[in-house]
Amino acid sequence: MNIKISEILEKIINLCFPMTCICCESFVESEGLCKDCWDKIHWLSEPICEICGKQIDAEVKICSECIRQKPIFDKAVSVFSYDAFSKHMIVNFKDNDCTYLAPLFAKWIERIIKKFSYEIDVIIPVPISFKRRLLRKYNQTELLAYELHKLSNIKYEPRSLKKNKDTLNQKKLSKKLRLKNLAKSFEIVPEYKSNIKDKVILLIDDVITTGATVNECAKQLKNAGALKVYVATIARVDLHNF
Repeated sequence: MNIKISEILEKIINLCFPMTCICCESFVESEGLCKDCWDKIHWLSEPICEICGKQIDAEVKICSECIRQKPIFDKAVSVFSYDAFSKHMIVNFKDNDCTYLAPLFAKWIERIIKKFSYEIDVIIPVPISFKRRLLRKYNQTELLAYELHKLSNIKYEPRSLKKNKDTLNQKKLSKKLRLKNLAKSFEIVPEYKSNIKDKVILLIDDVITTGATVNECAKQLKNAGALKVYVATIARVDLHNF
């Protein structure tokens, strides 16, 4: 009887508050994207670099950049490409208070980490500075990481890693300047170091561009004794096409 009542209530809610596509706001039958918007997203799939997650040719397993200079993190994966179309979703989530997108994005991330999720001990979000949190009112990566924790039951620890200074916006900086900008901007909180030592960490961010941010975070986590650092993001920027 209770199941039937809940089904009736759900139908009433859907009639009063119909679901809409998170991109174009057209009506949809289930949470997420309409078919047209789904088809416009560049979902990342094989072949991708086994280290950084970048789309590559089928003949190779590791991209030339990772061969030339291997990242400090062990592996990165992303759900889709950050481009002119998908940018709208990310900007809304990150800057326009669309925090309701976190559970859906977390579901998409959960799917792409399945091959190595059994290894993960702790989920840690990329932190933002105190000043940026005041301006934005929330840290979108914490929301993502928490929703992923609820889905996966993997331990969630947002306090172990912190950003100790406000840095310049990375968007308009070259790779070299990004590295300089981020140097020593993250640190491990001493009282939470035990959450990192001898653990496999999943680092969560919204977008990966050059990888400078997650690499600097991974450096601090590895220095604190992390066995491995995996990275998962919603989107990845293709620097050749953006």
